[in-house]
Amino acid sequence: MDVDVLIAGGGVAGSAAAAALSPLGLKILVIEPKSSHGRRLAGELIHPPGIDGLKQLGLLEDQPEIGSPIRGFSIFPFKEGSEYDDSIMLPYSEVEGLDHGGMAIEHQSLKEHLLAKIKSFDGVDVWMGARVIAIEPDAQGKTASAVVSTESGDIRINAKLIIGADGPMSQVRKLTGISHETHRYSGMLGVEVDDRHLPKAEHGNIFLNPLGISYAYSVTKGRARVMFEVLRGDDSKESVREHLKSFPKKFREDIEAAMAIDKPLAAANYRIVPKSNIKMNVALLGDARGCCHPLTASGITTAVKDALSLREALIKHELNVDHALRDYAIAAGRVQLTRRTLSEELREAFLSHTPESVLLNRCIFEYWKSNPKGRAHSLALLSTLDSSIVSMGMQFVIVVLQAFRLLPSEIRKGSGLRWFISILKLAHKSLSIPQTALQHWIQEQNALAK
Repeated sequence: MDVDVLIAGGGVAGSAAAAALSPLGLKILVIEPKSSHGRRLAGELIHPPGIDGLKQLGLLEDQPEIGSPIRGFSIFPFKEGSEYDDSIMLPYSEVEGLDHGGMAIEHQSLKEHLLAKIKSFDGVDVWMGARVIAIEPDAQGKTASAVVSTESGDIRINAKLIIGADGPMSQVRKLTGISHETHRYSGMLGVEVDDRHLPKAEHGNIFLNPLGISYAYSVTKGRARVMFEVLRGDDSKESVREHLKSFPKKFREDIEAAMAIDKPLAAANYRIVPKSNIKMNVALLGDARGCCHPLTASGITTAVKDALSLREALIKHELNVDHALRDYAIAAGRVQLTRRTLSEELREAFLSHTPESVLLNRCIFEYWKSNPKGRAHSLALLSTLDSSIVSMGMQFVIVVLQAFRLLPSEIRKGSGLRWFISILKLAHKSLSIPQTALQHWIQEQNALAK
């Protein structure tokens, strides 16, 4: 069977890719394993650039009937032995271009909504209960075809472009022979509760704790998702109990009541870094292209941006797949580098397991409390509105400089030497970010040369 585009995966990345490429007059086949119709713990928060992209692609209405509005983030610092009370607000309204806000949509509802939408797009066909079981290169090793398993048997699909949008454990990536680095950060347990006692309504609530980072946000009218990070080696039940000790009393009681009735959903937090986003006529999108810790809540937004980047590259090169994929790989790789670096630096600071991370944590909050423009810059990076690693590096330096405002109090506490050692380590880290950017640029040039 011949098609122009084969898309493996009917989630956000696959649906966005189908919607993005449909206007180009291409014959598109989307394949998706049969849904279990069960709920699972996966991406639900969508930053404003992701909402804009979904609307641009015709996948989301101006007044969607699903989900809940998100106006920004409320971050609760950890205080030993006391409940979370005050928080730092990071409102989208402070960022030029983000004033309309984002959304949170329950994952399965979002997936079903997107699949239903793309079935009506010109040139798009959707096969449920189908998956790629082989990627087979031609004799020259430049173009691959796919073998797809369906309920009625195996079918060879010849496609000019094959898109792997099948998640972090991508079978397409594996079958294509794209190697990757994997690191498991932690686990995540999640439960759905009544949202009437959610500390900050219409915000992503982030609760910091050395045991892990917790999240809470409304996913639909009257209901909120609550998730607890469980670090590697920790007992999950004990970890959640310790997390809950710091939660506001009424909200904690809501969570405990929900967990007594329903078993929490579980997921793992991974950093996955493929050696490449492309190979032959195969492109990876969304989490298949790489994923990181969910702290930045940018997975859905970057998946949508991947689809738009791929379309832009195909239009630029007049549907020349080889040339378009090179441009796409560079654009997607840069976004992912910034997203991954940002999430790892923030997570290290928020967990505060070392003296330098404790200092960085204090610097971040000092920066956010005293500088509205600083909050705006941070949220622009978190939301992927600004996806430049250079911008992130500059912001890191500015944040670290806040340490000098904290020096007098450190001296009064007799912690001047610890401050000095910590600032040296943070200064070294600030130099590592441009070094990482340079290494990434060299890798891009080597890939283009090949």
